[in-house]
Amino acid sequence: MALERKYIKDKGYDVEDEFLDTLHEIDRELALDITLFIEHNVRDMVPNYLTTYVLGGLVYKDNSPVTFAVEIMKEKGSYATLTDLTFISMDEYLDLILEDSYIKPDNDYRINPRFRR
Repeated sequence: MALERKYIKDKGYDVEDEFLDTLHEIDRELALDITLFIEHNVRDMVPNYLTTYVLGGLVYKDNSPVTFAVEIMKEKGSYATLTDLTFISMDEYLDLILEDSYIKPDNDYRINPRFRR
């Protein structure tokens, strides 16, 4: 039996099993915070056939920062695919900021209390 590809049609991205597996292994609230952060802040990406994008992200759980890296594949004519999610150290996250490879939260996300826990 062939595996079906998972995707979120309305949001315009696919989701790989490795990404979902990581979300299933962590606390539900944290998984929700991360997915909402990605959903509200990842913008359209330029297609790249040679490599994937690795972007750092930062959310807060119980007033403690949680840093992560999400791997995203984008090919021309297709949805962006969230391929992997990894938790990283704050130093690694700061390195991604220096490389301008991080998810920049928009003002609505920073200000709106429904997005903050």
